[in-house]
Amino acid sequence: MNDKLQANVDHFDNENTCIVYVISRLEDDAAEHIFAQRHHDALHSYISIYELFEHLKEIYDDQNKN
Repeated sequence: MNDKLQANVDHFDNENTCIVYVISRLEDDAAEHIFAQRHHDALHSYISIYELFEHLKEIYDDQNKN
């Protein structure tokens, strides 16, 4: 996903467009987790793409993986 954002930096020229694009590519549980955080009533919405990726990593990263 980072490669896509970097390769098309002319299309993704600010944090919000990056966040919107990444969210649009999510499905199923991942989309539900992120939508809850992104919802306009949420206390804490994503302010950077890094923050969004970190949240996904917290949820889905396998801590037991070597």
